[in-house]
This record gives sequence, structure tokens and C-alpha cells, in this order.
Amino acid sequence: MDISRRSLIVGASALSAGTLLSSCSASESGSPSGSGSAGGLGGEITVLTPAFSSGDHKAVYDAIVAEYNEIYPDVTVTTDHTDYGKLNEKLTVAVASGVIPDVIMSGMGWVEPFAAKGIYAELDASVMEGRDYPEAVLGPCQYQGSLYAVPSFLDTRCFVGNRELWDRAGISEAPTSFAEFREAAKEMTGGSGSNKQWGIIINGAGAARQLLAMAIGANGGSMFDADGTTALFTSPECVEAMQFLVDLIEDGSTSWDLKPAEGSPHPFLGGNIGMSVCPTTFWSDWSEGAPELVSEESSILFRMQNVRESIFLGGTLMSRSAQSRNAEAADAFVKHLSGVSSMQQICEIRGAVPATDEVLEQSASLQENRFIEYGVESLEFASYEGGSEAWMEIRGQLNPILEEALVGQTEVPVVMEKANAMAQEAIDRSA
Repeated sequence: MDISRRSLIVGASALSAGTLLSSCSASESGSPSGSGSAGGLGGEITVLTPAFSSGDHKAVYDAIVAEYNEIYPDVTVTTDHTDYGKLNEKLTVAVASGVIPDVIMSGMGWVEPFAAKGIYAELDASVMEGRDYPEAVLGPCQYQGSLYAVPSFLDTRCFVGNRELWDRAGISEAPTSFAEFREAAKEMTGGSGSNKQWGIIINGAGAARQLLAMAIGANGGSMFDADGTTALFTSPECVEAMQFLVDLIEDGSTSWDLKPAEGSPHPFLGGNIGMSVCPTTFWSDWSEGAPELVSEESSILFRMQNVRESIFLGGTLMSRSAQSRNAEAADAFVKHLSGVSSMQQICEIRGAVPATDEVLEQSASLQENRFIEYGVESLEFASYEGGSEAWMEIRGQLNPILEEALVGQTEVPVVMEKANAMAQEAIDRSA
């Protein structure tokens, strides 16, 4: 299966999903799959997922599994529900024991490390049959040009602006460069104490490395080279992206300490912040807490931009174990769970971004969510984290290094040198 790739962090594959379907060959399935009467499949498959542990989410998942069993009644699906914080540990234990789940749901950046170790199997393109994924969505699903995962549901992060504050500052259009971004933030910053108005808030919507990924994408760069063997944190594109984020703080337009307090409304909802990073997941609380502020009349959604437009793309991907003894049934489950109907049910209950336009077009509730609509519209501009076989080691060490610059402790060039050295050492160890 040969799929050419663009720079990994930018998140665009060189072939469209349609081309992918026609150009991919069947993957090896390893051990023989189960057999049964209906659908030709039987036996048991096990699923490891961090996505459906809560009550409402689990009920939807169980209903989707029941639909799968209507098609394949002789397949028994056993699911291990965990949370994202324990997923890597669970998978590591499973690998060590030699008993790996047939289907594994994980996040952006996980494909390269686990495909390289032979834990994830190369998937046949037929698992995507009938779906037209944007090219950028397939980027994090690939390793060395081949497909190892398909998306279940996505989370996007863009920016939201307070139109009233924009109007007061004389800003009529979204910034199209880092320089314009800084200038707009400065124009909307002023006052003090209880009357303080901030130009922008950049913290409180994911890890520092994810914010940097969006900025690097906007600057046309990547954290790693195309094959993931060379760290690029000291490249001009990466250093400039990090400096832009720090400049927003040094300009006085924001502070890394400016972030949502647990249990309190997001600061943007107070009406005294000009712009904010805006994850899809904020819609439920924001539309209930300040519906007038997040209406189309009162707020504007836009993408970070410099060399190109960029949003951050997160989400949950589905892979099949390379050790599966029931590969055909596992692939059928992956295909079913990523199908249009299943994806719609999952995205509606989670308030998540679907990976295809078709799901949005047929869901009235998703269309009522401005953040989801804009997320689907923006998928072609996706930037995401990962891109190296050593990512699972790198990601945990990266945040505290980057935060040294964001809190003013260390200069940006020094921080990026430190990040690059750490990442390259991890890559070299994994080689």
C-alpha cells in the first residue's frame, strides 16, 4: 500500500482518499480469521477504547456494537473501556503480555510508534470504502506511506473573536499573518484590575505542544522531516512559530497564566477578551453559558495564518492489531464503527467533528453547532502532532520545555535547541 505523504505536522497526504482506495493493495491479515455463517465471519474480537467509558457515550457505543452484531451475529465483541490517561499503559502491558486487543482506538501521533513496532497492522483501503476523507485527515493515519488507522471522531481548534471588541478596535477582518495577529491583539489590550481587557487567550485549550503544532503549521513548517528521523525544532519555521506565541505574551496581550479556572466559566465568556483558542468541545458550555456571545452576530471564527492557514486537529483513530487472530472480523468492526451512521451517532453524543462532510450534511444537531461546522469546513487546513516513531517518548517531555519560554524563564532559541536535542536523542534511541 503506497501513500505518499506531505510534512507530517502539517497533516496533508499527497493522495486523496479516492485515489487511495484505487491504488492500495490488500494488506496481510496474519493469522486466519474466524469463520461463521452470517456475513462469513465468526469468533471473538476484543476492543480497547478510551472514548466511551461514560454512561451516555457507552450507551451509544453499545448500540453501534449491536448494529454490527446484526450484520455479524456470530462475532462476539468484548470491549475494554479505559480513559485516555491510562491508554498507553494498558497498551504497553498488553504488548508485554502478548495478548493485544484486536481493535485499538488511540490518538493523533500514535500510529508511527505502534506501526513501527509491529503492533498496528497495515489496513486494506476497503475499510474506507464509500467515505471521502479530506486529505489532511488521512495524514496521521499513515506510516511510511501506508494506512494503519481510520478516524472515528475529531476535535478541531481554531480561534474565536469578540466582534464588539473588534469593532471598537477598528478591526474588520481576521489577521492573515503573525504580524497582523500581534497587532490586533495589542489593539484590543488595555485597562487594569477589574477593567482589564486582554487581546487574546492562548492557554487552557490543550497542551503547549499542540498550540505550537498549529503555529508551526501556519508557518509552513513541521516538527520532523518527512520520514520522522530528524527533529526540526531548530528550523526557522519552528523557531519563528514559537517566537510568535511568546511575542503575544511579551507584548502584554496575554499571559500564560491567563486560562480557565477549574469549575469556572472560560474567561472569554466574560466579554473582555478579544480572541481565544477555540476547541470544538467548548461549544456545549459556551452556547449554554453565553449564547449571545458565541452567536454568528457577536463572534467570528477564524484560522491561525502566516504562510498558510492552520487549525489544530485532534481526535480518535482506530487501528487493528497486527497480532489479531480474527483480522477480517476486526477490520469489519473498524469499517462499521467509522461508517457514516456510526460516526454520526458518536459525533452527536460527544459534540465532536465528523471526518466527512456527509455526516454533517445529514445531521441537524451537528449543523446547529457553529464550532463543528467550522471544524469540518477547516479540515483541509489541519495541523497535528506526531510524525516520529519516538513520539510517545517525546510528547511527554516536550511540554515543560516549551513552557520555559512561555513563562519567560528561557529565551526561545535556547528552548528550541533543548527541544530539538531531546527529540533527536529519543529518535536515535528508537532507531
